[in-house]
Amino acid sequence: MKGVGDVASRGGNNRYESRVRTKVAILTLLLASTSLGLSPAWAQPEVPPGTPPGMASRLAAERIGPLQPGMYSAGDGNFVLAPYGKGRYLLRFSGRTESFVLSMDRGSLGAKLLKYDTGATAIRVSVWGGMTLYTPDAPEGLPATYQGAAPPPNTLAISAGELQTAFGDEARHLTYVQNVALKFSADPAVLAADSETRGRAFDALTNAAMGIERFLAASPTAHRLLVKRINSVKVAEGGKPTITLLGQTLLVSFVPGEGQEGHASSLAIQQELSKLLAVSPRDVAVK
Repeated sequence: MKGVGDVASRGGNNRYESRVRTKVAILTLLLASTSLGLSPAWAQPEVPPGTPPGMASRLAAERIGPLQPGMYSAGDGNFVLAPYGKGRYLLRFSGRTESFVLSMDRGSLGAKLLKYDTGATAIRVSVWGGMTLYTPDAPEGLPATYQGAAPPPNTLAISAGELQTAFGDEARHLTYVQNVALKFSADPAVLAADSETRGRAFDALTNAAMGIERFLAASPTAHRLLVKRINSVKVAEGGKPTITLLGQTLLVSFVPGEGQEGHASSLAIQQELSKLLAVSPRDVAVK
């Protein structure tokens, strides 16, 4: 039989072990908090739930790569990526006049997604910094490589005469390339505005012309419907960047005060034309 002394001894040991475990736990918490406070660089990126073990270890081991503005190469061409306000970037391809405004979103596995104004992904940046470019000509994506710094884009100032000349140039181009005769014009208030507003109107015009060309090239059905329904294109200031059909005139609205975001991209113009002219998605492939 165990005596009272044995029981007391056992109780004392249990209380001693409990105090030891408590001290160890406290020290562990203190060390962890001190380590986090003094060395934030060692904090690992959060691994999304359901990530495969191999990928999880790689995500934990890699540092999240920054989205670096500048010149990049992808496939046989180059493009420039420049910051444009909070959560926005400008994308311009070498040899092209159009600048696409890209918005930031989050993708799977901690990736960053930059999206066109149509909602389609333009650039994907992986959690460890790898970049992939997506275009209508390369929907599967092209790996992009940083080449160096690039100058920021300039705001285009244009005279009324230059804007009038641009109308004729776009009309002749569509006639030659697509065999479509469209008359381009602007609201008188646009022609009488300041040079910067006319510059925004020029961007809206050229984007609209490119969007129309993309739409026409998509299918014979798209070509036939546009020729039947539209005979002119007019640029005017509006409450939001959009296109509407007034009779047989395609009205292209832009908002000068919103900068590059004040006019729709050529991709958005193509998309909206498909809706306005009720073209089936099966008949129109985005190009």
